[in-house]
Amino acid sequence: GMLHQPDPEKGANVLDGIAAIRELHMEVLKQTGMSTADEMLYPDNLRYLSDIMSYVAVGARSVENQQHRLVASGIDVPTGMKNPTSGDMGVMLNSIYAGQHAHDFIFREWEVKSDGNPYTHAILRGSQSKHGQMMPNYHYEDLKLLLNLYNERDLTYPAVVVDTNHCNSAKHYKEQLRIAQEVMHSRKYSEELAGFVKGLMVESYIEEGNCKVEDHVYGKSITDACIGWDDTKRLISMVYDYVQQTNG
Repeated sequence: GMLHQPDPEKGANVLDGIAAIRELHMEVLKQTGMSTADEMLYPDNLRYLSDIMSYVAVGARSVENQQHRLVASGIDVPTGMKNPTSGDMGVMLNSIYAGQHAHDFIFREWEVKSDGNPYTHAILRGSQSKHGQMMPNYHYEDLKLLLNLYNERDLTYPAVVVDTNHCNSAKHYKEQLRIAQEVMHSRKYSEELAGFVKGLMVESYIEEGNCKVEDHVYGKSITDACIGWDDTKRLISMVYDYVQQTNG
């Protein structure tokens, strides 16, 4: 990504990459007044952004890693744990438990003590079977099941964020609007879920879809396909309307 290769048409340059990601986050903060979120792909790199982020996510392939769990326990902002690619909610909940409790461990060659992060929570992103079939986990029944599993454990502040892309959409990025609407309807239907579902994780950009680096299309993703700005505005307006109806 940008940290390793800030210019995708040139070779790796980690020093410039560190400066580039920090500049990007700072520019968002300056232009909007809103702090940012990012995925903690490598725990050792957290320090480069930890003073300006207000949300951290741990990905599906990292959630079983002990170092990610330990570092999450020392983060002072909400930290979301995605379900693993297998879809095993038990693995995700074990990671949340580890993140919410205190630990004594080695980090960057120092012995550190964490107090636990009570705002460690779940992110549902769908799963993939051993045959490669993508299976969603954003439906009403999935949300109720996760809430019940939460209540069986010694966890604080039960919360879930739903990832509307990845395996939940089977990577059909235009489905994100429909998925978001279904999740919001579930919140409206169930008072329990209204308090449990805290947000949506949406892949959006200026131009919809994705492209190759050499296409040089400004505002279009060079990785996962995204919804464009017009659909993003529609999605935000829809979410706002549902929240108003639910709170009303």
